[in-house]
Amino acid sequence: MKNVALTISGKRYEIKLEDDFAAFVNEDLQASGINLYTDNQPDKLLKAYLRLAKQATSYEHEIELLIDTLEGL
Repeated sequence: MKNVALTISGKRYEIKLEDDFAAFVNEDLQASGINLYTDNQPDKLLKAYLRLAKQATSYEHEIELLIDTLEGL
């Protein structure tokens, strides 16, 4: 287990996650412009969430297309 930590509006949050998932979360937060070592504004966290939500929707759509394709075979 690893800690994922970030500061938002002056408050530090730490969450313990499985190692692989913690690495993914840290990488994704950094890719979204979240700084893990200094204070962040809430809008950055919202943008990071929306980025992941868009990605998840895209994956769901791709999975549905694959299922439709496989069912058509």
